[in-house]
Amino acid sequence: MKNTNQEGLKYQKLYNWAHTLITSGVIRNMDKFPSEPSLQKKFGYSRQTVRTALQQLEEEGLITRVRGSGTYVSYEGQMIDDDRPRVGLLLSYYSEYLFPEVYDGIEASLSEKGYRIDVAVTKNRLNDEAVYLESMLKNNVSGLIIEGSRSAFPNPNLRLFEEIKKRNIPTIFIHNHYENMSFDSVEMSDTRSAYELTKTLIEHGHRKIGGILKYDDMQGIARYKGLIQCMSDYGIKYDDDCIRWYSTREMEDKFGKKGLTHIYRHTRECTAMMIYNDEVARVYLEFLDERGIHVPEDLSVVSFDDAELMDNTDVKVLSAIHPKNKLGYITGNHLLRMMDDEDWQTKNYAYRFPVRINDGNSVRKL
Repeated sequence: MKNTNQEGLKYQKLYNWAHTLITSGVIRNMDKFPSEPSLQKKFGYSRQTVRTALQQLEEEGLITRVRGSGTYVSYEGQMIDDDRPRVGLLLSYYSEYLFPEVYDGIEASLSEKGYRIDVAVTKNRLNDEAVYLESMLKNNVSGLIIEGSRSAFPNPNLRLFEEIKKRNIPTIFIHNHYENMSFDSVEMSDTRSAYELTKTLIEHGHRKIGGILKYDDMQGIARYKGLIQCMSDYGIKYDDDCIRWYSTREMEDKFGKKGLTHIYRHTRECTAMMIYNDEVARVYLEFLDERGIHVPEDLSVVSFDDAELMDNTDVKVLSAIHPKNKLGYITGNHLLRMMDDEDWQTKNYAYRFPVRINDGNSVRKL
């Protein structure tokens, strides 16, 4: 029998995620809302849990169900204080466990100073980034918070970022940055976090270490760097076949049953795996569990974000802790300071969170 407290927690996570997406303007009025089956698949939640969350959203007038057509957003937003100064928030994508808390942190810091936030999501597409940046420049935003799209690669929208600097619009990046530009950013210490997680695996006797990592975002490359640096420092042999890469566009194929089977076949000799984040870790652990492969008895796993997505299991993935709300709040505060500083381009407003690892139990001592 399922734990009702766990079901309540799941419902609340899903509700908060959807509520923030709608009220922040990421999903706009009359946009189609994700279907029940897609939400079940995305979150790994039961049909009843998803229905409970959607029912509350419908009761609050945030969504409307249209028979034979689907579910749509029915929130027009608040029109008061529309003349408030604007800050543009450009995200590459949103996930169920990070977006609400990070956004709430940003919103808390900026709203108390009277700023309105205009949100846009690029879905990690550089063309969309260009469109939204042009729109925000036309709207004369007072400042910008940007999560880079395909941040592992040099960014081609140089003209727009040069225009931002020319207009002296304070801009700070969140989660990542572009190597071919000189903007400050607020980030996790991804490389160091990966190093510490790998060190834990090695100290527990693991020598055959693999990974599932994302190659089109800077965070994935930074985490890979920490992994291989630690393996090198401890004299651990690296096996290229044991690192499985994916990108935003490949997620559906890579994490379907066929793709997951392919990953497992290439990494089945590994005793431990580093996985890009807890969302991917949940999908992979569920795949393994269906095949009678258990964590940590048969495979040790480490990950990133400390999202606590594995609600119906005793396994808590050993994970680097994402600062979530605090990361958003500090980013907003740094932007406020930059907007009060005419010489922000010559100052250092960057911040890296110190490494923190949770008390997960997903690593077995060999």
